[in-house]
Amino acid sequence: MPPSDDPFFSKIPTLSNAELFNYIHHYSRYKVDAVHAALAELRTRGLPVSPDALADIERYCTRHEQQRMRPCNLAPHHLRWLSYAIVLIGIGSAVFLYATASPPPQHLLGYDPFASKKYLRELELYGGKINVLAVEFRQWFASLWRGTHLAYTIALLTVLLASLLWRMGSHAASHRETQADTHEAPSDPWS
Repeated sequence: MPPSDDPFFSKIPTLSNAELFNYIHHYSRYKVDAVHAALAELRTRGLPVSPDALADIERYCTRHEQQRMRPCNLAPHHLRWLSYAIVLIGIGSAVFLYATASPPPQHLLGYDPFASKKYLRELELYGGKINVLAVEFRQWFASLWRGTHLAYTIALLTVLLASLLWRMGSHAASHRETQADTHEAPSDPWS
C-alpha cells in the first residue's frame, strides 16, 4: 500500500500512458516501488502488459531483493580478493611485530605477585575465588597485546577474518550458481 502523503504516489495517476510504460520498459532505472506503482496504475487503466515483461520485472525485483538482503553486497570474487589482501597484510604485520618485539618487561616489584601465596590469599579473601580468576584473566588478556604474543594474536585474528570472508564469498558464489541453474532449467520435464 503506497503512502498517501508521498508526492510520487500522488503523481502516478497524472502520468501519461507512455510515461507509465517507460517505468515498465526501463525498470532497472527506477526503484522497485515506483515500478510496482506504475504497474498498478496500468492495471487500473485497463492497459495490457505482456507476461514476458511482468516475468522480467519480477525476476529483476527478486534478484534485487536477494542482493539487498545479502550480508555483504560485494561480489564473491571481491570477497575472495579481500580475504587474500587481509592475509597478506595481517601475516606480514604479524611477522614484522614478531621480528621487532622486545622481550617482556620485568615485574615492577621485582617478583611476580601471583607466585606469592599470601597475595593470592588476600585476593581471595577480599573478592572471593572470582576475584582471583578475574585478575588472572585480565593479566592474560593484557599480555595478548604486547610483544610476541601480539604477533600471534594478530596472526590468529587475520586467519579467522580471512577465512570468514573466504567462506562468505564461496557461499555467495555457490548460491549464485544454484540460482542460475534453477532459472535455466526447463519448466516442462519432457522438453
